[in-house]
Amino acid sequence: QINNKAKMAEEKKKLGKASQFIIGGLSGMSGWMVIHPIDVMKVRMQLSTEGGGKPMGNLQMLRQVCSSEGPLALYNGLSAGLLRQATYATFRIGFYETFRSLLMKEGEEVLWKNAIAGIGAGACGSFLANPVEVSLVRMQADGKLPPEQKRNYKHVFDALVRIPREEGFMTYLRGVTPTVGRAMVVNCTQLATYSQSKHWYKMYLKMKEGMLLHFAASLTAGFVYSVASLPLDNAKTRMQKSEKGSEYSSLLRTLSLIIKREGFLKMWNGFGMYFARCGGHTICMFIIMEQYRKLYLNFLSRRQQIYFYYSFKCAQFF
Repeated sequence: QINNKAKMAEEKKKLGKASQFIIGGLSGMSGWMVIHPIDVMKVRMQLSTEGGGKPMGNLQMLRQVCSSEGPLALYNGLSAGLLRQATYATFRIGFYETFRSLLMKEGEEVLWKNAIAGIGAGACGSFLANPVEVSLVRMQADGKLPPEQKRNYKHVFDALVRIPREEGFMTYLRGVTPTVGRAMVVNCTQLATYSQSKHWYKMYLKMKEGMLLHFAASLTAGFVYSVASLPLDNAKTRMQKSEKGSEYSSLLRTLSLIIKREGFLKMWNGFGMYFARCGGHTICMFIIMEQYRKLYLNFLSRRQQIYFYYSFKCAQFF
């Protein structure tokens, strides 16, 4: 156990702070390429009951989207999704590792400290990435709007330019309260649960470092954070999709309107698709992140070996 802690501390020191941010962003983007169509379905299902509409099943929604808009509609907003991961995932994972190193000693693993690190990382990362989040939700929801209301953003950068020009700079912050609140819940549950699950599975189930451990810990993290964050995600989606002066003016008002008009359990509307998206992305992201870390550590080790080899040869020559 002591040797494992010492090894983990040494690997973290080798990785460095800057590489933690870069690996986090690359991992988020790689995982998103797989999960994006599910996220589009998730947004559509969350909006399906708005205005008294009937809830639709996963397959029914998939058929409707593909028949009315074509299969490529499942990749609406992909550019925004990737840019969101390049910003949000980079910040949140980088800040999480930074805050963890400030709160805990080398090799230490404490649940409440992981939770605090996750809350802080989520708040910082989501606030900085909110303009991209607004663009992503609008691009995904555009196909559901009547023709006269469609915004027809060409790509994410077109959305980022047009939103403040047409609606004002503060539109970038639309839905920022539920976005930050959701991100604090997500990172407290997802990142902290992943770190703690790995620790507990190693300690109590005697699982060894590897793909099976990463899969089990990431699946656990994905389920916990799906349950905890879906009500906030539903509220966020409706607030960011809405026009200026909408009735969805605050997080509490949005949640209260959902409960009053549609029922308490509608806060978890679309849970199956949401869990497929969250669990799937969590598994992909963490497994890819662990592999990127392994590759980077191998690269550093190989570079060090080459350095020592040529240093030795030069010393022999002289």
